[in-house]
Parts: sequence; structure tokens; C-alpha cells
Amino acid sequence: MINASSTSCQPSKFAEAFGDDERERKIRKVKRAVRSELSTSKGDWYRNACAQSDICSTTGIEDRIPRVHWKDLTPEEFAERFERPRIPVVITGLADDWPAFRDWTPERLRQLYGEHKFKVGSDDEGYAVRMPFAWYLDYMFDPLHGGRDDSPLYIFDGTFADREGSKPLRKDYEVPEYFREDLFRLVGEKRRPPYRWLVLGPARSGSGLHIDPLATSAWNTLLAGRKRWALFPPGTPRCHVLPKEQGIEREAVSWFSKVYPRATRSDWPTARVVDLVQAPGETVFVPGGWWHAVLNLDATVAVTQNYVSTANFERVWKHTRKGRPKMSLKWLAALERERPDLAALAHDVEDRGEVECNTGSSSSSSSSSSSEGSSDSGGSTCTNKRSGEAVTSQIIKRVRADGDGIEKPNCR
Repeated sequence: MINASSTSCQPSKFAEAFGDDERERKIRKVKRAVRSELSTSKGDWYRNACAQSDICSTTGIEDRIPRVHWKDLTPEEFAERFERPRIPVVITGLADDWPAFRDWTPERLRQLYGEHKFKVGSDDEGYAVRMPFAWYLDYMFDPLHGGRDDSPLYIFDGTFADREGSKPLRKDYEVPEYFREDLFRLVGEKRRPPYRWLVLGPARSGSGLHIDPLATSAWNTLLAGRKRWALFPPGTPRCHVLPKEQGIEREAVSWFSKVYPRATRSDWPTARVVDLVQAPGETVFVPGGWWHAVLNLDATVAVTQNYVSTANFERVWKHTRKGRPKMSLKWLAALERERPDLAALAHDVEDRGEVECNTGSSSSSSSSSSSEGSSDSGGSTCTNKRSGEAVTSQIIKRVRADGDGIEKPNCR
């Protein structure tokens, strides 16, 4: 776990260069750019006193997602048991030998990337707001900023592997073998949607409830700290899990404090929430179509990617054909060259006239509400409580009964 004392061995070069007053001014400038609706002088950033609440407590949470060690799960078994039936799972041990798991400490990252600017949010016009990493660490562990803000600034950078100054980070981890079939690569790096992120933030930062864009699936490997996840199965209606109330869609702390308690009541009208507490070194697989919200319980570092494989191609094709029509034509041409079997499937979908009727809207990540992979918050047709509960129960029972190699989930 990262803690404040681990960052105190060296003062920030920026603090030395600018002085505390100048650093404070620059931090406030970033906060205003990211959240212009919040005053930095009137206490708006901490008006709800979330830092003094029990929002990060795990008391009473029943973690029902199974764990399976990568040595007990072949890629073929993963596709058959989890990917195709769209069942979430936590895979352990994947990061054990990664340099990132060993070396991405605050001291080391400050030393190597202190002057590099990472994205901490977007301004009102959608442009990225960036902050030198050394400044961010100063903000993150400042008791009057990251230690007090209701929903702190959050590094959620989708360009870290492409920009000069942070490219070496990409060499410190590898894409697990279960997720290496990356069909969107066929359209090229410049044309494909954003798909990989460096994620780093303090307690109470996180992602509001969302569905990942274009029906893609995702994996998230946690390198330090703990994350709390809340998931709802495909088909769960938006009208219940993401009601139109101020702040709920954007802020993880708002969703967990306002909506989550409703989802645990006996009169909750749809599928029950599925809880998960992710520990360091664990990789969470989120199948396409699953709603999920993520709250950092303490200071965390993670890497995450969205991907398209043979197993989820048809659903992704339907969404892409509607949501990204120009890109879909380029993709189809590439598939005809390299994967004629999938190109034939795409043509068959077209011939049947099957197009996703609701792809929702994709939004880029923001400071404290950064979707763990940008959000496609598309709704679904409302289902009743009984059918929703049946979906959740069926999925969990199927996972638990799936056989060898699955450890009993830990309740944390």
C-alpha cells in the first residue's frame, strides 16, 4: 500500500523551485480547470466531508467474485468459462514478475517521471488538463488537498504509452495472455478508440458507474492499494442504477454514497449489486456490458485496458457499426484481409439488419470520476426485479460451480 510517509524522503523539485505559495496557486489553477463548478476558496471541494465519513469502509461487504490463479487457467479455459458467457473473474499472480509491481513506488516514479505531465482530468471544453507528476504527488498526499477533497484529482492517462517522457512505463508490464487478441489494432493506433490507461489516485478517487464503450471488455491490474468495485449484469436498467441526480454520474463517491445503499435494500427493483474488493496484484476481468463503479479505498496504482477478441467480436461490431460507422468500414476491410471468418460474421450481421439500438454516449475520463476505461453509459430496456436477480444469481452460481482452479472469494 502506498502511504504518505513513503513520499516524504525528497521534497518536490517544483516545491523547491516555486515555493509553497506558488505551488498552491498552481494546484488551485488545475483544480479550477478540472471542476470549474467548484470554488477552491469557499470549501466546495470538501463540503461533504467525505474524508471524515465511512465511505472507504469495507464492513459488511460480501466479495462474491471468484479468484483463480493464472497457473490454473489456460487462455482456452478462460474464454470458455468466463469470456464467452460474460462472467467477471479475478485472476491472481499475473503481475508477480512485472517490474511495475516491484518498482512503481512513489519515490521511484517521482525520480523518473517527476517533471512529466500526466492527465488529471478535462476542462469544460473537453481538453486534457495535465499536471507534473511531482506536483500531483504533492497534491495527493497534502492533508489540505488530496487528503481532504471529497473526490480528489485522479491520474487517468490514456496517452502515457505514446508520449515522450512516459513511454518507458509501458515496458514495465505485459498484457496478460488472456487479453492479447486485440482486434481493434487492425484499424491502426491513430484511428482506434482509446484503450489503455495508467490509473493513480488517493482514497475516494474513482470512477462513476458506467458501461465500457462499444461493448468492449476490460482488464484492470492493481499494483498498489485497494479498489472497491460494484457491478451489475448486462441488461440491468440504467433508470435504476444511474438515476438522473446531480453528481451521481460523474463522481464515484456520490454514486457509492447515494445509489449503492439503495441497491442493498429489500425493495431494490432490479438485479442485486455484485461486490468486489480488489487487492494488490489482482487482475479484474470485466466483460462487456457490465455496469461497474470503482472507488479507491486508499492510494492506488493500476493499469487497465479495453479489448476486442473473437469471443466478444459480434457485440462490439454491432456497437461500432452504429457508434463509429467510418471506423467500422476501415475495420471491416482489415478483417477481410486478416480475419475473413469475422468479416463474414460482420456481413451476416449486416444482412440480418441487426444493429444495437442503444449504444449510449462515450465520455472521456475526468478528474475524480474517470471511468475505468471511459464510459458508455448507454441504458438498457427496463427489466423487472425478479429477472434481474435471476441474472445475477445464475452468473454467480455458474462461476462457483465451474470446477477446479477457482479459489473461494475472500471477504475483505
